[in-house]
Amino acid sequence: MLMRFASVVLVLLFAACAAPTRDLTEEIMPIGNFRLGQLVPRAEAQLAKGPLSRSASREEWMQAIDEAFTARFSRFEGGSYYHLGITAGGYVLAKPGIPFIAAPKSILIFTVIVVEDHTGKVLTEKPHQITVIERLTGGSILGSGFTRSRAQQMRDLSEQAAKKTEDWLRKQPWFEGPDTIVILPDDAQEHAGQSSRE
Repeated sequence: MLMRFASVVLVLLFAACAAPTRDLTEEIMPIGNFRLGQLVPRAEAQLAKGPLSRSASREEWMQAIDEAFTARFSRFEGGSYYHLGITAGGYVLAKPGIPFIAAPKSILIFTVIVVEDHTGKVLTEKPHQITVIERLTGGSILGSGFTRSRAQQMRDLSEQAAKKTEDWLRKQPWFEGPDTIVILPDDAQEHAGQSSRE
């Protein structure tokens, strides 16, 4: 993981920024029958920190990921629950660089797994890896190390990670079909069964 992370950072460290995320207040377009079940944010035990990076703990990354993914995916009200496992593998939180020449970008590399609740099936054959780079802002020309705190950098990357994950999920076949599955609490299911027998 460390070697792979280092090679990705060398390519992306001074790359152009990713597009802004879609506003969460816009009209929600369902992802088929997707509804968020459990969200499991994690960070690798040997979380890789790239060059020219501020430090952040595993717990801080898990909290940032949990907040961003919950905000985005709790909006969906499909008829079947799916669980998401999100694992941070490596990051760069840019320090102040040389404006216009060596203003590094913040980066987060993470993986996603998807589990179908009612079957317990892991839908991802292997964890799907995604890389995000900090969003372009007026201050990004100087590098976010000059203009943003460490917490702001982590929040931005985590929000982009959630958006990139949503974009990826929309391309998968797992959520196709009519949104007709109704999941009832155990007591409601028992009541429904009694009514049908009557």
